[in-house]
Amino acid sequence: MLAASVAPCAHGQADGCRGALDALNRVKEQITPRIDATTPEGRDRLRTMESSLVKGSRACREFPELWFYLRVVALRLSAERPYQQDFEYANRKLKEFVDDGKWDPAAEFDPFTMPPASHVSSPPQDLAVASAPGKAQGRKWALVVGIDRFSDPRAERLKFASKDANDFASFLVDPQGGAFDPKHVSVLTNEDATLHAIREQMGRIRVIAGPDDMVVIYVASHGSPREVDPNGVSYILTYDSDLDNPATLYSGSLQMIDLVQQVNREFRAHNVVLILDTCYSGAALTGSEDTERSGGAPFSQAFDNLMLANGRAVLTSSRSNERSWEIGDEKIGGNGYFAHFLLQVLRETQGKDMLSHVFSSVSARVASRVRADLNVTQNPTYEFSDGASAIVLGAPE
Repeated sequence: MLAASVAPCAHGQADGCRGALDALNRVKEQITPRIDATTPEGRDRLRTMESSLVKGSRACREFPELWFYLRVVALRLSAERPYQQDFEYANRKLKEFVDDGKWDPAAEFDPFTMPPASHVSSPPQDLAVASAPGKAQGRKWALVVGIDRFSDPRAERLKFASKDANDFASFLVDPQGGAFDPKHVSVLTNEDATLHAIREQMGRIRVIAGPDDMVVIYVASHGSPREVDPNGVSYILTYDSDLDNPATLYSGSLQMIDLVQQVNREFRAHNVVLILDTCYSGAALTGSEDTERSGGAPFSQAFDNLMLANGRAVLTSSRSNERSWEIGDEKIGGNGYFAHFLLQVLRETQGKDMLSHVFSSVSARVASRVRADLNVTQNPTYEFSDGASAIVLGAPE
């Protein structure tokens, strides 16, 4: 997100880990349960990933996540002796990090497994009817994050990110709006919105949200684009993000690809809505392909994985190469452009319209107003997996 007068969003500085972290991020984007290690094509893809991670681990030896992904990929190839050796070495190295308190085994997962929501026992036959106004569903949970000031002084302050978050949370708990139970909505702003606190709240929702439930995650903060970051990584800054170098930025910020993966692999809830109000937030969806999909965001491997699960919706405030702008005055609510029009549309419909209608209207209004006011482009994007377009935020529990 940007105020209309501020400098470009924060990004890291180059150091010896630059290439290694870029390789790691590429692998994280490419890993999918669809890769079949028993086929020649699948093994070739895994060998390419493994080679990149081996080179990265040599250049950036003290970064645990590199070794974790090397272990995961090498394990898929371990029927071949060289890869078995790489697996064993990565396993020993990761154990050293665990013993030194530098890696938490609880963070481990298998990125090659199908997401929990792909195994819903009895998905509705008519998802539009299942999510229609007045149709009850399971419980609803939300995590709302807004950060407009940061512990690192190099991160430019924002004007309205925390207000945007609080206003969105207010809509969620409004009986005439989202109709969420206030006890089920967690709000983290500024000093409370550390990386640890955000992950802790996501972990809490992961545990308590059941297969019939809905989860909404909203994040307003600074974002950094792949193009200006020396590692080719897109981040969301948390309150305690350290911009000192790529390694500290990588380990202390919320990566957009990680957030999408967590929504995909961690949540059992049948309906999950992820709303990203940051600069370059379309990078959560954008890959190397040029295929245009529903909201104008190029189809990506990250969302390809998300498509494996039912009921996943992602709304971003801008495309991957665009900034998200804040309104410079109070005359229309003192919010960022995206938050203002998102709340406007949701309130007009009292939360009773389907996300496909809500998101398309928000995207059109933001693009038109930003172009008229600032003569620049900001195009919110949206993507839906099966059934997600029919999600209704205000559906009763």
